[in-house]
Amino acid sequence: MLTKAVFRIVTVVGVVSGGVVAAELITRRIDGDALLSGPLVRIRVPEPSVDAVVASYVNEIAVASGVSRSWFADDPEEDSGGSQAADPDLSSRASSSPGLELPSTYQWNLRYLRDSACERDSPRHTQVVSNIFPVGSLFVFESPDGSPYPRYRYLPNAHYPSGLITNSFGWRGPDVPLDKPGDTIRVAFVGASTTVAPHMYRYSYPDHIRRWLHDWTIARHPAVKFDVVNAGREGIDSSSIAAIVRDELVPVRPDLVVYYEGANQFGPADFIVWPRGVVPSKPVRTGTWPLESTSALVRRLRAVRDPFTVRRDEPLKPRLPVAWPADLDERDPRLDHPRLPSEQPTILKDLDAMRVALSEADGRLAVASFVWCVKDGMQLEPTRDAGVYQYLNDMFWPFSYAYLRRLADFQNRVLQKYAHARRVEFIDIAASYPIDPRLFVDGVHMTPNGTKLMAWIAFQRLVPILDRLIAEGALPRRPDDRFAQHPAFAAPSRRLTSVASIRGTCTAP
Repeated sequence: MLTKAVFRIVTVVGVVSGGVVAAELITRRIDGDALLSGPLVRIRVPEPSVDAVVASYVNEIAVASGVSRSWFADDPEEDSGGSQAADPDLSSRASSSPGLELPSTYQWNLRYLRDSACERDSPRHTQVVSNIFPVGSLFVFESPDGSPYPRYRYLPNAHYPSGLITNSFGWRGPDVPLDKPGDTIRVAFVGASTTVAPHMYRYSYPDHIRRWLHDWTIARHPAVKFDVVNAGREGIDSSSIAAIVRDELVPVRPDLVVYYEGANQFGPADFIVWPRGVVPSKPVRTGTWPLESTSALVRRLRAVRDPFTVRRDEPLKPRLPVAWPADLDERDPRLDHPRLPSEQPTILKDLDAMRVALSEADGRLAVASFVWCVKDGMQLEPTRDAGVYQYLNDMFWPFSYAYLRRLADFQNRVLQKYAHARRVEFIDIAASYPIDPRLFVDGVHMTPNGTKLMAWIAFQRLVPILDRLIAEGALPRRPDDRFAQHPAFAAPSRRLTSVASIRGTCTAP
């Protein structure tokens, strides 16, 4: 009798153990891990190099008239950062401000600081300011009309510890003269971090376009020269961009200003009906589980409990009903609709301000579509694509990939319709840019190779616009020497003001 009981127990244990082993082996096979290793070891399937991936995309993209695909291999002649020694004063300030290294070295709008410190009529995104107040003293400037925008700018003629090198106007890239020569076309680029690019990158996307415009003029318009300005800076919104156009760019008379931004005011929550009226809280992050490094099954179980454990497929998220306004056509949106999502009424108002300011100086605005690395059913490689995964699933929890894609597409349709309605140029980058996580470091910021590919696509859309304007005789324009000095940069740039004195401007209740 005992022998039979023991036999049954051994049989059950054997069957269960065999099932667990089989499940472990199957899971390892699915996840791409070595079947017989102790610790989990990912089997590296040979992938084409990133250069080869980008080259394949370049070969698929139609080139504009007068453009050679061979130019893609050309890099800008001037470095945009990284090779020289950083400014010792800025390095010292950065090292004495842990956690606030870069903000402590920027030049902040004094009106913005005062409004934020005193909590009066504060512009959006004031949390950035409250975070930098512990620095003690800050470089400040005052906008020509007393506006709180732009919130900050880079110091001119500076080499930041981050690798960013600025010109005499505080813009990334080589210097340009205040007075544009008569044979020169000046193209400026505005936006946030995706325009200025991470500071450690050798080149931003406008840097690449500058080089290819040089190649293009030699081939097609040898009597014309190009200046390229990169007035982007990270973390800003459309109101700051509009102020940059008005106060910083208009005095240097750009012929064309390209707007590329779509992340800092992107908000997926506008039309969501929260379950029971409550925003679902993020699941608690779990610590490392026992056997996680040796068992694919345990790793899968942890991923079920902790959606921020990076994996290929999208984690399970709560169902979120969407109450899209019945009178807001998703395919053909009204530009004056009061419920356009993601702060689009504000963005459109700011685009109008840029357009008007430029037109008064005979300049033109161009609006670009914005690229998001997200689509329904997207599969990620856990090690390589961890940044994309965390950005989409942590920062944008609990929104699904499908809904983020839906809003990103809608945002671009609004921008395209705006360009058509206002008769400004539309540069459709997103339509041709591949949703390939290998080209991204997160959901919107690209790798250096991805940045170059973005520049190449923008360049193909930009060339026909410039070709037409040159053929019509609209460009280049006659010089206009209106200023002996740039009005926005007349005051000393390294003016330090204590945070205590800024707070001292607040009146008691």
